[in-house]
Amino acid sequence: MGSTNELKASISTVDVLRQCNTYVFDCDGVLWDSNKLLPGAVDLVNYLLETDRHVFLITNNSTKSVEQYSEKCCRLGLPVSEKNIVCSSNVAATYLQSKGISGPIYVIGHDGVGLELDKCGITHFGIGPDDPLNSDPLYGICLDPNTSGVLVGFDDHFNYRKLLKATSYIARGVPFFATNEDAQLPAGDTVLPACLVMLLFFSIIFLVRLYAASSSSPGTGAIVAAVKFASGKDPIVMGKPHQPTFDMLCRLHNIKVEKTIMVGDRLDTDIMFGNRFRMHTACVMTGVTDAELLAKIQTDPTAVELRPSFTFQSVEELFKTLHLAERG
Repeated sequence: MGSTNELKASISTVDVLRQCNTYVFDCDGVLWDSNKLLPGAVDLVNYLLETDRHVFLITNNSTKSVEQYSEKCCRLGLPVSEKNIVCSSNVAATYLQSKGISGPIYVIGHDGVGLELDKCGITHFGIGPDDPLNSDPLYGICLDPNTSGVLVGFDDHFNYRKLLKATSYIARGVPFFATNEDAQLPAGDTVLPACLVMLLFFSIIFLVRLYAASSSSPGTGAIVAAVKFASGKDPIVMGKPHQPTFDMLCRLHNIKVEKTIMVGDRLDTDIMFGNRFRMHTACVMTGVTDAELLAKIQTDPTAVELRPSFTFQSVEELFKTLHLAERG
């Protein structure tokens, strides 16, 4: 919305909100903050469903499976079914399956990735701690010659051994996949990363462990960057704003993008995703984006894809705007 301090909206804003029959939401920073619902979230989702609109949740967080996100929605009182939830772990597993990759896949990630790979019949290994039995980080390194890919997501057990294994497999020519690239959250057969990579790696490990419990922790993008830099290869990225997530949304629902709005809090994932695939976009200010950043991108000619169609203080304001326009 042009002004986020008022509930008065321009005619074009109201018209768009009313004509959209599909609402796509990011989760953390939009509908909830960690395990706490944000004001207006339940009212908005209930209202959209009561008015026969479609509601989808799309998250780049790969630590949970679709089923686990569905359980979270149930606990929070959000009436969103499993078939209307898209997470990057699910996108990754479905993408690999569509390419005929059955594993084994070396995974840097959480159980959520493993659960989705299991559902698609893709074998995998690597999830969980991988600590050396002595002080030598290379002790006992053994590479599986049958490995058919590397998939990187968020992993709070990430260490040098995992980086070493991932880069070594990629050097053998297997494909490199990443669940997402979000900056924040919320010898012999092996290839030894160079000194600069070591510096980058240990910086990432320090930040991940130091801020593991904070509200602004380093995200998957930091881990992907280490693997990317060490291997010299770019990954195929699954999450927003990339094609595989849009393809998954289209598989779930025959959307008409001109009648779809993407509601998110992050400009370089949520808003870019919506803009890239020609949806309407709305940024809410309850997450990572603030007024200063919004003002900055308006004058940056390289940031066109980051500019939302509308801005709201919260989903509560969006709900009140839409409800007032339709019900008075």
